[in-house]
Amino acid sequence: MRFADRLLLWLAAALLVGAAPALSQAQPARPLADFAHARWMVDQGAPADIWTLALSPSGVLWLGTGQGLYRFDGVRFEPYPLREGERLASNNINALHLEANGDIWIGLFAGGAVRLRDGRITAFNEGQGLPGGRVLRFARGADGVLWAAAGEGLARFDGQRWQRIGRERGYQDEGADYVFTDRRGNLWVAGIQRLYWLPPGETQFRDTGEVISRNAVLVEDRAGRVWMSEGLRGIRPLPDYPGGAPTASSRQLPPAFNGDQSHELRAKQLLFADDGSLWMTQAGVGVRRVREAASVPTDHSLTEADGVELFARRDGLPANVVVPLVQGMDGEVWVGSNHGLSSFRLQRLQRLQGFDSSEPAGFAVALAGDGVLALSGRRALTWSPPRPPEPAPVEREFRAAVRDATGTLWLVHGDGVWREREGRRERVWLYEQRRQYVAKALAPDQKGGAWVAAQGAGVFRIDADGSTHREPRLELQGNLPTAIVVAADGTAWFAYDDLLLSLKGAELRRHGAAQGLHVGRATTLLVDRRGQVYVGGEAGFARFDGRQFVTLTNEQEDVFTHVTGVVESASGDLWLNGGRGLVQLAARELAALPASGQARPNYRLLDWRDGLPGIALQATPVPTLVVDAQQRLWAATNGGVAWLDTAHVTRSERAIGVDILGLRAADRSFRPEAGLTLPAGTRAAVIRYSALTLAAADRARFRYRLDGVDTDWQDADTRREAAYANLGPGDYRFRVVAANADGVWSTREATLDFRIAAYAWQTRGFVLACTLLALALVAGTYLLRTRALAAHVRRELEARHRERERIARELHDTLLQSTQGLILHIQGVASSMPAVDPTRQRIEALLDRADQVVIEARERVLDLRTLQADGTELLDSLRSVGEELHREGVDFQVVSHGTPRPLDRTVIDQLGCIGLEALRNAFAHAQATTIHVEVSFGAQEFQLSIRDNGVGLPAAWQMDGGREGHWGLAGMRERAKQIGARLTFNSGAEGGTTVEVRVPGRVAYVAVDRP
Repeated sequence: MRFADRLLLWLAAALLVGAAPALSQAQPARPLADFAHARWMVDQGAPADIWTLALSPSGVLWLGTGQGLYRFDGVRFEPYPLREGERLASNNINALHLEANGDIWIGLFAGGAVRLRDGRITAFNEGQGLPGGRVLRFARGADGVLWAAAGEGLARFDGQRWQRIGRERGYQDEGADYVFTDRRGNLWVAGIQRLYWLPPGETQFRDTGEVISRNAVLVEDRAGRVWMSEGLRGIRPLPDYPGGAPTASSRQLPPAFNGDQSHELRAKQLLFADDGSLWMTQAGVGVRRVREAASVPTDHSLTEADGVELFARRDGLPANVVVPLVQGMDGEVWVGSNHGLSSFRLQRLQRLQGFDSSEPAGFAVALAGDGVLALSGRRALTWSPPRPPEPAPVEREFRAAVRDATGTLWLVHGDGVWREREGRRERVWLYEQRRQYVAKALAPDQKGGAWVAAQGAGVFRIDADGSTHREPRLELQGNLPTAIVVAADGTAWFAYDDLLLSLKGAELRRHGAAQGLHVGRATTLLVDRRGQVYVGGEAGFARFDGRQFVTLTNEQEDVFTHVTGVVESASGDLWLNGGRGLVQLAARELAALPASGQARPNYRLLDWRDGLPGIALQATPVPTLVVDAQQRLWAATNGGVAWLDTAHVTRSERAIGVDILGLRAADRSFRPEAGLTLPAGTRAAVIRYSALTLAAADRARFRYRLDGVDTDWQDADTRREAAYANLGPGDYRFRVVAANADGVWSTREATLDFRIAAYAWQTRGFVLACTLLALALVAGTYLLRTRALAAHVRRELEARHRERERIARELHDTLLQSTQGLILHIQGVASSMPAVDPTRQRIEALLDRADQVVIEARERVLDLRTLQADGTELLDSLRSVGEELHREGVDFQVVSHGTPRPLDRTVIDQLGCIGLEALRNAFAHAQATTIHVEVSFGAQEFQLSIRDNGVGLPAAWQMDGGREGHWGLAGMRERAKQIGARLTFNSGAEGGTTVEVRVPGRVAYVAVDRP
């Protein structure tokens, strides 16, 4: 009778909730056995006593523990970074609530609440209106008001203080254990005796009539039903009280309510996952799950008979003392315990059950019908899901199997190679009994035969009729191929250590390191539909287009190493079975690989978290990865056999962000905040960042750059910090992006702007001042040097002037006076002779000439005593010289530029001699038709140039100072040096010579009033 009553109640409840049916599921929830469990124990850095979990909108998991507040990014646990001087009153956290603005509310076991904002604490307790007792739960109502459930009451936050809610608002309980807002905006509160709800927009709470015990928890399923767990009636979906269902006090309760409830389940926390399943934690028991929770009738208390799954410590849970539950952005479920943290993630691959992972004979797969034949030792199964596996007859321990295009199955055994066709199995090649051969590689061809490489036997081909033919050309000094494949066109490819041979007919070609192959020992081969060859090796993976290789080495990505199976899907993607798991290379990534050199493509990795039992089986003569007629991948690993439906494999397209955690420099940690300035003298910095993903977070990859230092993005792989050295003062911007575990890169950059302060001597003003000072010093030094040189030249000229005056005095006082006396004596002698005496007439003529000589000598003495002369004197002198040397057919001109100024006498003398020599050379040797003399009175210098269009001056003469045994050019250089002038000779390739003399103005010019 009792069972009948409960059945009638279930039917009535089903009718009551008919107005709000559960959401239909596209696919039924998969069993808990299909979830990969990962855990982080206390000895791995996880905090102990995890009592509450919360997921931020960005994807970061926060943990409220008995040791404080922690952040988890899927890889590392880090305590919440409080600012210096800030301390929590207690580290034992019960409640945790994250706000959209970044605020974090925590409820403390010792009582009171704390708001954390940017590393600063604001504490609230009874003095700020918060009820006493431990705070167990926060919730924000539909109107934006924050509510808190505390041991001694219910309260709401008005933005400044907490306000206690009591009987005046219809809430009759003296305490509150749980507060929760459903999707319709109703606020639910589990008191210590009754369950209440507050409709949106109203101020008065309503009593559901549900009599409850302490420690009640609430959750909402996908259909909008509110579920509750408490100590009196366990876990059950509630009637739709806000929708008009009668309260519990006005209806008959199920018979189980007053009976024995020991068989009913209890929960510390409840969670409805995206697949509709209900997850429950029960302290001391573990994690429970109901796959089809939508089918549970309203008001029905869950029992073990409702198909409840259990995952406990014996299954790998860190501990059975579990409390909090939360679902991540990628569907994974997180569970906290007192010994660590766990996650449950739906596996993408499904494992062939029944094969022992410790089987020493290993595993092999080969196509069979629309599924596969799986081998392990003396066991064989044929499997084509969704049909269950079926045993297959096998009489030997075959360690490898491969099926060719004709349907023939080739098998490798310890005694030889076997072939199965048309239901008959036969041995086609027998190992010699006295020798133990080991098959290194086997590959069927397109004609019913196969190629085999066996250690100790060599390389040979087995024909369709079973006859064998050895091919010594493929045995390279005892080295045999370790991978073989036959293309559709009949070309056989043989792979060795960094070497690939192709055999088509009798033509054998060699391809290797010279074309870019660097994969180490070959492990597998594939020829795709386009005829490109892929080579897997222990140290890398390569593509060969017939001319050169594109190699992916272990230095770039270790996921491309130890690949023993490669297949091409119908979409053109490549799937690799390697040392890290299954790797997917999309067709677009393959097309983007460079034509030569190394590449770093985007990829997706599936490993143990996705259900792959181990890694690719190594040292196998046939590929470890096959694709069946339904485009399902089958992988043989060192732990078993698993399959993946490539047409329906889930892929996370969610582009993840990056969170910059902080910067460390000069043994100090800095928060990533606006206006960050590092101390002067900082030369190195380490920037820490994290991906905003929890699903397989250790597979997230990063790229970063520091503007002002990096010229391009740096590929960091999975590293979560960037280190820089040799930094100088200035402004910097650090940028970083990430890819999720499925290789989807985000375009959203996380940035950190910071500045390194400068010492006084590192500022721009100081550098500019030093630059100006240096320029001033250089200019001053130059001016002082030129003045010193000018003074030196001036002293030499003055010494020459004094010498000229001495010579002039000597000439005047001695030679001229003596000459004049001699003339007078001769004049006296001539006067005593007859006037008509011819001798007297001749003497008088000579005396007249002597008088002219004396006059000229006096003029020269006058010149010697004169320190300056008009610049036109030099022009006249050069003009007269040119006119004397002038000959028919030569255009001779003298031109002056600028206002003539008085020139130093010594300068005129030296320039006159230089000009005379230049004119003589031009007229005598140049064979010129044009000779021009130019004099320029510049402000800074005096310039004299003699140009002709003659045969030119040989370059050797210019460098050596003239012809050997001739001193004209050398003398010109010496005279220029004596007056501090710069003398240059320019002669072009087409002829013509220019002699140019430049004298500094301070040397050449003399002041007008100078005595």
